[in-house]
Amino acid sequence: MRITAAGTKAKGEPFVLEEVELDEPKNGEILVRIVASGICHTDEAVQHQFIPTPLPLVLGHKGAGIVEKVGPGVTEFKVGDRVGISYAFCNECTNCRKARYFVCKSLNRINFGGIQPDGTTRLHTLEGQDLSTFFGQSSFATYAVVNQNHAVKSRV
Repeated sequence: MRITAAGTKAKGEPFVLEEVELDEPKNGEILVRIVASGICHTDEAVQHQFIPTPLPLVLGHKGAGIVEKVGPGVTEFKVGDRVGISYAFCNECTNCRKARYFVCKSLNRINFGGIQPDGTTRLHTLEGQDLSTFFGQSSFATYAVVNQNHAVKSRV
């Protein structure tokens, strides 16, 4: 689907709003319409490549929104749920199996490596070039595809 996202293509370049393609949610993933996204020094550090992350990419890692679609295998969410989105983790390593997600053995690879936990990206330019994903969400966009394990349902 075509969405609008704020991305950067080269070290130190400003964010640019542009239309990009977002893949459909895969197994265990949800499509979230982003209604808010915070910005912090980590976004700026990556923009200027103080924290190396593959470019071009769409930043944003403090997203919140409404579930618009659920992929196969999603059990915890339904369309219309309000969610906050957390950082990505593999959910398979020893630490994740012990609910110690903050020390996931793949934490850096999947949050700063430009990929989702399955090793792919959901974002592409209109010409078909892959765009790196940030923190498994890239919430500087109108929509994001995230793993259901990385979202938290609002109780309000």
